[in-house]
Amino acid sequence: MQKQFVKYCLWLLALLYVCPSHAAKIVLSGKNETYAGETLVLRRYTERILNGSESVAAAKVDKDGAFKFEFDLTEECQLFLPGDAQRGYIYAEPGKKYEIEIPNKRERSLSEKLQPYFEPNEYLIAIKDPNKNGTNMLILSFEDAFDFYTMKSLASSGDMDTVQYSIKELNRIFPDMTTKFLKGYKDYRCLLLKAQFSDPVQMGTVYSEFSKLGVDKTNPAFWDLFNNVFYNLIANTAGSEDFYVFKKIVDTGNAKMLLMHIQERYRISDTELKELAAIKLVGDLSTTELFDNKAVVKMLNNLSGAVSMAENKELALNVAATVGSTLVGEGAPNLIGHDLNGKKHELTEFLGKYIYLNICNSRLMKTEKDLRILDRFQETFEGQLQVVNIFVYDDKEHVEKISRGLSGKMQIWLAPESDLLRKVYNARAVPSYYLVDNEGKFVLLRKAEPNDELRYLLLNIFDNK
Repeated sequence: MQKQFVKYCLWLLALLYVCPSHAAKIVLSGKNETYAGETLVLRRYTERILNGSESVAAAKVDKDGAFKFEFDLTEECQLFLPGDAQRGYIYAEPGKKYEIEIPNKRERSLSEKLQPYFEPNEYLIAIKDPNKNGTNMLILSFEDAFDFYTMKSLASSGDMDTVQYSIKELNRIFPDMTTKFLKGYKDYRCLLLKAQFSDPVQMGTVYSEFSKLGVDKTNPAFWDLFNNVFYNLIANTAGSEDFYVFKKIVDTGNAKMLLMHIQERYRISDTELKELAAIKLVGDLSTTELFDNKAVVKMLNNLSGAVSMAENKELALNVAATVGSTLVGEGAPNLIGHDLNGKKHELTEFLGKYIYLNICNSRLMKTEKDLRILDRFQETFEGQLQVVNIFVYDDKEHVEKISRGLSGKMQIWLAPESDLLRKVYNARAVPSYYLVDNEGKFVLLRKAEPNDELRYLLLNIFDNK
């Protein structure tokens, strides 16, 4: 009987240990008249390889600009308010109330929208009547000190003695960062400082220390360190013996061998970190011509079956879908547009013909020339080819003006969701061009510029049919 009681107590203690802490209500409020009438959505990141995030709470902004989020939270985390040209960040703790100020609403200019690699500017949310001992103010103070010691290390040309001194000072000045979240934040940041100034030999200790720290997906400092340490790591070793080992593994699609190699090569014993690193390392290879993109997608799919964590299985598949969504021979995603009369159209209407897709903008000088050439293509290959021009970040008046005098046989559409369309088609630059075959599969991507070379290709395709 006594043994059963002891066994029951041990079981109860174990249950209490693994169960998450009870949720506590958090209130986050503020006022900004530029958002009056809109609904703000508070989000948090789930991973920063594809920048996946999830909604935490929503708040309707009243006519005076006031808003209030109320929701339950179980652990400290980073929250943000997505905006077109800004994001607001706050480090939230369960059971706390925050009164905040957010930057005025503003939208990207047309030139910013058309830039191939434009990223939103980021503003930290200002907290009213801040508690000096609160997480937000402590992290802000730490970030200021981190920037100071980073500059100090830069001034010393990354001398490792200076880097180590800077890390010791950060730990000395901020001894009160002792909660799990704060301690993790400080440890990740200090290791980032070391990583930024380490040569290839010293990076071995960085990987080892990173593995000991482990993974905290809710901590922004983890993702900053992770993306800095593992950015384009394989591509950066091009020409070395290690590169050819990686290439052989990726080309053969041996996911288990890749995980073993990462563990041995980078001294990463933490399973979750090893799996995330493998997904990022392979995903980054899609941007280099050193690797066949189909092999990269195959390896990511194989990784989904080889990793142990369900979230990482899904992430590997999502990365595979993202980097492989515009492969030659793969199916082109359907898209929706509205013609100048407001009628809705879909790309699937033209299956059975070849489709030339021109993602463009009427204010770009190149667009008018492209339209004249494509209009001739449409007339030359009528019945076999359908040209679809879809205008992003545009308005009807400008598009009507630039399309006057055309034959009327091409499709002229306005994109209802320009950002989404560019993301789905990986159209980083505008204009972007695509050729899709009569089965809905890509033949040429982005570089399929309307010129003589394309005309000769089309002549060859249609003469052989």
